[in-house]
Formats: sequence, structure tokens, C-alpha cells
Amino acid sequence: YSFSDAHYEVDLYKDFYISKQLLSTIKTTNKMINIMGSIFAEENDLQNCILLNNDKNVVEALNGNLFMLFGTKLITPPISEGCLNGIMRKQILQIAKKIESVEVIEEVISPFDLQKADELFITNVISGIQPITKYRKKEYKTDLAKEILTNLNALI
Repeated sequence: YSFSDAHYEVDLYKDFYISKQLLSTIKTTNKMINIMGSIFAEENDLQNCILLNNDKNVVEALNGNLFMLFGTKLITPPISEGCLNGIMRKQILQIAKKIESVEVIEEVISPFDLQKADELFITNVISGIQPITKYRKKEYKTDLAKEILTNLNALI
């Protein structure tokens, strides 16, 4: 995988929500919310959107799992919030747990937490890790994403 530090802006997609249920965690081709969110992103000059569940908590991005660095804590929503339980998510969690300076936590993320974060990135098997550089008025670093991607590439 190659690292991209190009401008990558996201925002919340709030027209539809992901249900917190077992079927939400399974990869399928029936993802109407992802199609609608992609149209919203394109119409608003965004590279991606962040999806919320019925409780209005952060779940994932349109095309992958979301990770948030807050200080020394790397946080990702738990599967119980409705996010995809994918292979890359599991790999990133394993890699991050080996980084001594980072505490890996699966916990609920509020949309308000995103603006307080130091770093945000999306993971999937297509691109590996995609750092988010901007959410609303907040701009992010990409250091941890780069380190984890280097470690991921070393495994391949």
C-alpha cells in the first residue's frame, strides 16, 4: 500500500442512519446508504462521508472503518455500534496494539469528538489506510496513519 497525504476532506452524512444490528456488521452489496452518501460527498466536493447510527454516534466512513487518535488513545467504534467487522479493521487493531506509545480502545465516538481529535483515518483492503486531512474547520496530522501503514506493509 502507498501512503497518500493529499487533501482528503470528509463531513457527516445525516440523511440516513445505520442500524445497530448484526446485519450492519456484514459486508453486502446492498448498501443504499453508501450510495446516497457518495452522491452527497460528490455534490459537496468531499472525498468521503462519515456515517452515523440511530443513536447519532459515529460508525464508519462510506468505504471503510474509522479510527481516531486523541492524544495517545487510538479509538475506533465497537462492532456493536454497527460498523463493518472487516479484515483490515482487525489487522489495524493488531498492529496498533504493538505500538507502545498508543493505547487502543474500542468505544463510542460522538460527532463532537471528531473536532477534538489529533488524527482521523479510514481503513479498507483496497487502499490500506487513507488519512483524513480535514473535517469541517479542523485539519489533522497524519503521523500515526503513516506509521501504521509502514507496519502493515512490513507484514505483506
